[in-house]
Amino acid sequence: MKLLMLGVAVACQMSVFSALAMCQEKEAQPERLHLTRPFPETSPGRIELIASSIERDLSSKESESIFKLKGDVEVRMVTCGRGSHGNSMVCDQGSMILHADAVDYNEKTGEISAHGNVHLAPYQIVR
Repeated sequence: MKLLMLGVAVACQMSVFSALAMCQEKEAQPERLHLTRPFPETSPGRIELIASSIERDLSSKESESIFKLKGDVEVRMVTCGRGSHGNSMVCDQGSMILHADAVDYNEKTGEISAHGNVHLAPYQIVR
């Protein structure tokens, strides 16, 4: 009987520790933030920015249009144009993806300034 009670006590403690371990593992993964903006008026399309943190630079009136992205930043430029029939807009994910530790994106000009470990890779279309 004592052995049975000991087995139940050990099983209960193990289930508590495994539940804590699973909760801690979920919290360890940082949330990714997404920001989508249209291109400046010069061309149709949009830019998709993904990062661990995104802040607008409010230090001056001139810098209000600048977003500061940090933490494994990914930038995709999605271009759009008329379809083969000419009556609908067709958008694709572009041909390149920019990865960087940090990026400053100017919403007015479309200028991207990448910092840290910067890598430009072809976009792989999954079909």
